Amino acid sequence: MRTLKRSILNSAAIVPVCAALALGAAPNATSTQLEAAVQLFDEHRLDDSMNAFLQVLRGDPNNERAHAYVDLITKELSIQRRALIREKQLEMLSDTSNRLDNNRRDPSTVQQAIEDMTHAEDRARQERWHGLCEQARIQMQMGHLLQSNDLTLKILGENPSFAEAQRLLSDLQSRIRQTLDHSTDLSIQERYALQGFYAYGQADYANALAGWEKARALIAQSYTPADASRRIDALRFEPYERIAQAEVDQAKHRAELDALFNNGVALDQKARYLEALDVFRRVAIQEPDYPQLGRYLVQTEADAEQERARRLGERKRQQVAQAVQDGLSELESEHYQKAAENFETALKLDPSHPQARSYLLMARAEMERRHDPKAAQMHYETGLVAYASGKLEDAIREWKIAVRMDPQHVKAKNALVKAQKELALDREAP
Repeated sequence: MRTLKRSILNSAAIVPVCAALALGAAPNATSTQLEAAVQLFDEHRLDDSMNAFLQVLRGDPNNERAHAYVDLITKELSIQRRALIREKQLEMLSDTSNRLDNNRRDPSTVQQAIEDMTHAEDRARQERWHGLCEQARIQMQMGHLLQSNDLTLKILGENPSFAEAQRLLSDLQSRIRQTLDHSTDLSIQERYALQGFYAYGQADYANALAGWEKARALIAQSYTPADASRRIDALRFEPYERIAQAEVDQAKHRAELDALFNNGVALDQKARYLEALDVFRRVAIQEPDYPQLGRYLVQTEADAEQERARRLGERKRQQVAQAVQDGLSELESEHYQKAAENFETALKLDPSHPQARSYLLMARAEMERRHDPKAAQMHYETGLVAYASGKLEDAIREWKIAVRMDPQHVKAKNALVKAQKELALDREAP
C-alpha cells in the first residue's frame, strides 16, 4: 500500500494534514464522500478537496482513487507555489536590471538571470499541462468523460500544439464514441452533452451545438432555473458552446461573403461593371483583405470608368474628374465652400458619380461646423474600399475625413493609424 506521508511531503502547504490523518480512522468512506471530494477538486478548491480525500482515506486507506487525487493535488500545489516564487523573483530581477541600467552599470548578468527564469517559466507551463493531462487521464479511466474533456480542451485552448493533450483528445474521442454506442447507464442529458463533445472534437461545430442545445432544453424542462444552471455547469459544455457558436457564425459569414464575391465576379464577366463594382465594394467593407478582391476592384473600377467615359463622352468625363480632384484639394485645404462648388459642378455633369455626392455632404457639414456620424461611416467604408484596392493615400484621406466628421469613430481612427504606418513603410522601401 502506498503511504500518504510520501504523497504529501512534497508540498509544504499541506504537511499539517499528516497529523490530521494520524488521529485515527473513521468508518469506511462512502461513495458519496468520495464524489463530494471529487466535486471540490473539479471546482479547483484544492485545500478543501485535499482534506476531503484524506477523510476518505481515514475510512479506506487502500482507496486508489483517493490516493491518485492526493498525488495530483500535491503536484498542483507544488506547481502553484513554484510559480509564485518565480513571479516574485522575476519582479526583483527586473527591478534590479532597471536600477543598474539607470545608473549606467552593466545589467547583462541580471538580464541573463531573467532569461533563465523565463525559460524556467516555460518549463513550468509544460509541467502544468502535463499535470492537467494526468488529471484528465485519471478522469477518463474512471469514466468521467465530461470532466476529462473539459480538462483536455482547456490545455489545448492554452496550447493547441501540446502533443500529449492532442493524443489524449484522440483517446477521449474513441472512448466517447464507444460509450455512446454501447453504454446504457447514461442519462439522456449526459448523452446529448457527450454527443456535443464528440462532434466538437471532430470540428463539427454545428452538430456540437445541436447536441448541447438538446441537453439544455431537457434541463430547462426538468429543473428550476437555479438547479438548471448547476446541472449545465456539471455537464461542462458551456465554454465550448460559445466557441462553437463563434465558429458557426464565422463559417456562415464566410459562406455569405464568398457568395457575394462570386456574384461580383459573375457580373464582371457579363460586363455589368457598375453592378459588379458595387458588389466588390460591399465585400471590401466587410473584409478589406479578402483574397483577390484588390485585383478585381482595380480592374472593375477601370472598366466602369471606361463605361462612364463612353456614356458621358471623353471631354465631359475629364471635366468631372477634374472637378472632383479640385474639390478634394479644397477639402484638404479646409476651403469648404470652394470644395462644395466643385462637387456640385461634378454632379451637374454626372449625377451618378459614386463619390461626389458624399464629398459634397461632407463639405456642407464642415461649413456648418457640425459632426455627422452617418456621413463619417460612409467615408470610413469608402476608405475600406480604397484600402482593399491598394490605394493607401485615398484610404488615408477618407479616414481623416471620417475622424473629422466623427471624432468618436474608433474604427476609422485605428484604420487611419494602420494605413499611415503601411504608407510610411512603403515609402521607406527601396
